[in-house]
Order: sequence, then structure tokens, then C-alpha cells
Amino acid sequence: MQTWNDTLNFIKINLGAPINRLEISDDDLIKNLREQVLPFFSQYAPAKKFKSITNSNLMNGISGEPLYQYKIPLDEEEYIIDILGVYFTKDNGLIDNVVPLMTSNEQVIDTIIYNSYSDLIRSMHPINTWEFIPPDKLLFDFEVGFGVIEYNTVHENLKTIDPDKYHIMFKKLCLANVKIWISSMRSKYENLSTQFGPIVLNWETLKQEGNQEKEEVMQLLNMIPPDYLVHVDV
Repeated sequence: MQTWNDTLNFIKINLGAPINRLEISDDDLIKNLREQVLPFFSQYAPAKKFKSITNSNLMNGISGEPLYQYKIPLDEEEYIIDILGVYFTKDNGLIDNVVPLMTSNEQVIDTIIYNSYSDLIRSMHPINTWEFIPPDKLLFDFEVGFGVIEYNTVHENLKTIDPDKYHIMFKKLCLANVKIWISSMRSKYENLSTQFGPIVLNWETLKQEGNQEKEEVMQLLNMIPPDYLVHVDV
């Protein structure tokens, strides 16, 4: 299961718990991982969501601002990393979109002609452009009847992370960050003197391990292919 408890168990096992007690409580660990690591990880492997917009989302701009500004109805505390696409329509199109059932050679030929004509009509439509203004504005050069926005955002929970990325990248990134955090705490004490003798904390080794493991995960994150591949004809 992709849960915070599973991530926490992975971290503790690799840090020698319960034999070795950690300086950070379970609740603080989860809080820090949710607020610091999950948003960072989502920049490379985000959650994909969709939102619809209509004329009810049209904003009243002040003088000098673009006329067609739409406010994206985001959930509370949600923010957009980037927008992948905006799909919209203002009418039902110039032609009927229903393809007739093909029961004869003549209808096959009619369908081929229909599809060619349909492509021609679509090519005559103007190219609609839009601009995203963070955190939640979309600018158009026309009035939107109905649109669907496809965008990337931060994962709300761990279940929306791809399983391979969760086990291979996310949990290791969490472990690396916890090692770095703990080494920073232990660096305040070079060693501890006890009745049994001095205890060497070896915080430098822990920090080095954390940085090395984080670098290994970053290499994997940077290898994730983009949402869209661009092909250029030469």
C-alpha cells in the first residue's frame, strides 16, 4: 500500500529503528515529508487533474487588462505546476459529427469523403491561444463557452503516484532527506560524553549518505520523459 505509514516504515528500517531511536517524531516526520518532499517530488512526477471552465468563471477585469480572463476553480490549497492543454468549444461545429453506419461500398466511399471534408473544415477553424497567469488565471482572445483544463499539480496523497516511481524514487528521496535532516541535528554535537565513555555520532557519514542517495534519485527524476515529445521535421 502506498501510504505514509509504509514510507515511514521504510525510513525506520533503513535507519536501524527501533534499536536506534530517531530524533524526529513520527508525526513530525510525516508533516515534514508532506510539506517539503512531496511538493518537490511533484515537480518532476506530478499528479494530473482536469477542471472545467465556463462563462461563470469569467472575471471582471479592470481597465487595460485582457477582456477574457477566467479564474480556474481550484480546490483549497491546490496550485498548478503547469498546464498541459486547454480544450474548448463554443458550438456544435459546422458539420454533423455522427459517422453513418457503413453497410456497402458506396457508404465506405461516402465516409472517406466525409472524413476528408471534416478535416478540411477543422483546418479552417482559427487557432485558439491561451496564456496561463499563476496562480489561477487563464487569458483568452475570445469568449469561452465551455472548456476543460488538463494540468499538473501536487499529489494530495501517495496513492496517485505511479507505483514504480513511489517505490524506486519517492521512498528513497524521503529516506535521503531524513538522513540529511538528522545529520544537521547531530552536527551540533561532535560527540557525547557519558559514564560509559564518549559516543561518536558520525553525523558526517550520515549526511554524506543522504546527499549521495538524493543525487541518485535526482538522476532518475531527471530521466522521466516529458508529457509531450516535440518532433521537428528537417
